[in-house]
Amino acid sequence: MKVDEVVTRAALVAMITRTVKFIDANKTLSTPEEIGLTVNELIKAYPCFTIEDWRLCCYHMAKEVYGPYYERLKLAQFVECFGKYNQAKAPIVQTIRDLERQDFEREMKEAIRYLQPEYATQTNPQAARVSAPKWMRGEDRLTYTEREEMENRAKQKQ
Repeated sequence: MKVDEVVTRAALVAMITRTVKFIDANKTLSTPEEIGLTVNELIKAYPCFTIEDWRLCCYHMAKEVYGPYYERLKLAQFVECFGKYNQAKAPIVQTIRDLERQDFEREMKEAIRYLQPEYATQTNPQAARVSAPKWMRGEDRLTYTEREEMENRAKQKQ
């Protein structure tokens, strides 16, 4: 919806229309206003769904994964099926987020390890071969800007 709202809305309307035609219930969405209302309500209820989520949910509805519709396919049935899809998707999304969080924490630990000189000699083989210059040792070590300023002054003297 953020990239191109008109095209996205048209795709969602086409998916709902295709699902309604495929299921062929007696009491179903028949007018464009009903289909538009259904799309709007589903977008409000599930704003985080992608087009792929909509496609999968409509496909599952056509396969009757969420149960039979008993000759009725209105807004309530769509909301119920989208809710079941969201519940089935939630543990997978949570697992992905947990793995991403663990990867981020591991990367941060690695980055901090390479930033701190006392750890760098233990884990970084290249840093272990080179002795730290004077400006990097002890409590009196220079900051990056101080070191840069000293180098600039040295260049100006030459």
